[in-house]
Amino acid sequence: MGKRIVILGAGYAGVLTAKKLAKRLRKTEDVTITLIDKNSYHTMLTELHEVAAGRVDEASVRISLERIFAGRRVELVTDTIRSVDYTARQVKGDRAVYEYDYLVLATGSQPACFGIPGVEEYSWKLWSYQDAVRLKAHILDCFRRAVSESDPEEKKRLLTFYIAGAGFTGAEMAGELAEWVPILCEEFGLSRSEVEIVAFDLLDRVVPTFPPKLSDKAQRRMEKMGIKVMLKTSLTGINKHSVELKRDGETVRYPTDTVIWTAGIECADIAKDSKELPQVGRARIQTDEFLRVEGREEVFVVGDNMFYVPKGEDMPV
Repeated sequence: MGKRIVILGAGYAGVLTAKKLAKRLRKTEDVTITLIDKNSYHTMLTELHEVAAGRVDEASVRISLERIFAGRRVELVTDTIRSVDYTARQVKGDRAVYEYDYLVLATGSQPACFGIPGVEEYSWKLWSYQDAVRLKAHILDCFRRAVSESDPEEKKRLLTFYIAGAGFTGAEMAGELAEWVPILCEEFGLSRSEVEIVAFDLLDRVVPTFPPKLSDKAQRRMEKMGIKVMLKTSLTGINKHSVELKRDGETVRYPTDTVIWTAGIECADIAKDSKELPQVGRARIQTDEFLRVEGREEVFVVGDNMFYVPKGEDMPV
């Protein structure tokens, strides 16, 4: 029997790994490459905000795996994986059990709610194709309802949008929404002054991975677009019709039907549940410089689930 390579996850890391292995091993007949994902398509996660804010059609961020791997020797499996038996070298899904000689964990990440009340139940996530489609429909529904709302307080609540987190995703989502709002206002006969967009973050600047000068420039651009930026502001809770924020020691509840959550991620459940692997921080898995799991050279980790600090560096890649 030949060698069996199983790749879990068809995100950026999983797809790229499968494509490169297929190319490298195209003449090696005794190796099989199996890519498993719960969806039959790849989602372009970095462009979800464009779908959520109406810039592009939803199909533009969804790419069929059959199309990506056409002509390549990669077996595609649609299944939801529930657990991995690292001793028996088995991946267990809803449809079948998959044996492997080499396993690549590329299961990505998911929103982290940090135990804040109401985040899981009432916030609008932006971390999947379905999330983006639902959020777009919700924003449109808010404008439709606002047109027919006679109560000014109710109308204000419908047209107030909060973005939790002012990192890359939050800043991009706020910017896209700010560009879509004038179009929606014209379509529904509303005034731009009736709509409020608020981006808030616990940190002291937007997109903190930027150098400080570039962060300042990004904030000025956001504010010029009509986005209210609230920094050094923490979220203490969300319910169906409001958000509670703490700033300068004062906690205030603001009416809104829309809190878009972009404030943090953690490893996918399959990685979090792999307690027998060495974990760091939010369940990221320790690897060596070849992305092999320490103590298990047949298991590799790529993408959001990996943790590796290069020699001479202080921060993980």
